[in-house]
Amino acid sequence: MKIWQIKNRPKSLILTDEQLIIAIKDKLLRGDDILINVDLRNEIAIKDSVYSFYLPEVEHEQDED
Repeated sequence: MKIWQIKNRPKSLILTDEQLIIAIKDKLLRGDDILINVDLRNEIAIKDSVYSFYLPEVEHEQDED
């Protein structure tokens, strides 16, 4: 199970994959939020990750302009 943190958010905010997906679907996180994981060497924006699938369609369309 992966454990995620969101850059520039309280360090106490630690999310599992499932919790991360729920937070994205509930629009608590946006595409520009940066994911941090001990298994990753680099930080990655949600919009550039596999989790971008769960972003609202409106946000996908704005990125394409």
